[in-house]
Amino acid sequence: MDYNLTWTKATEEANLLIIMITLGFIVFWFAGKSEDLLRRLVERLGPEPGQARHVFIKRIVGILCFGLIPALVLFATQGRTWAEYGVADHFPPAVFYWTIGLSVVLIFMTARSTRHSHNLEQYPEIRTTNWSLKLVFWSALSWMGYLIAYELMFRGFLLFSCVRAFGVWPAILINTSIYSLVHVPKSAREGIGAIPLGLLLCIITLQTQTIWVALFVHWVLSLSNEWFSLRFQPEMQVIHFSKNK
Repeated sequence: MDYNLTWTKATEEANLLIIMITLGFIVFWFAGKSEDLLRRLVERLGPEPGQARHVFIKRIVGILCFGLIPALVLFATQGRTWAEYGVADHFPPAVFYWTIGLSVVLIFMTARSTRHSHNLEQYPEIRTTNWSLKLVFWSALSWMGYLIAYELMFRGFLLFSCVRAFGVWPAILINTSIYSLVHVPKSAREGIGAIPLGLLLCIITLQTQTIWVALFVHWVLSLSNEWFSLRFQPEMQVIHFSKNK
């Protein structure tokens, strides 16, 4: 059987996205795991401030690799609009229903799961003993900026480009597979947990034609996880709201 290896216009957009998310994750992962960078920051700033700065740098790298760079490449080569990637200027009622319903469920689940030792070994990512309100604010803001880029890549650029190239269900399965795989380095639990959430967010995104539910729900999930983890970490506290020991 002969196979056509021609790079066709019909799949060019999706091909570019798959390449960029692969390269972007490699850069993001090694920036986040760079022992040399961490050592330099610790030597210059001290153990806790250096580690915190390393986390912030990792999130900024994520914003560049998953959001800014793909957006520049796509809009320079594909001639599409933001709405064609789910960044719509409308909020259908389903957006609010899904966001509120999923947020309630996720906050309830997070409040329970963050107590466990396997979660507290990883979160909060910033391992500072005494958190100032300023650190709480900047950590939340950096999470939100990172997640804008993250959801723009997954449920925006990648999902809609793959739908146009391959159809709905191949696009959902490609998206969910990659989404699950990028969580595996954190833990098998997160990799497996990303499958049902990834499927649901893809379906909701296509139904509403926007990335808003995925973005808002991801904000709720990540921020509640950080704040509950901070609350349950026995060696951490927000210094203006000290725990009763």
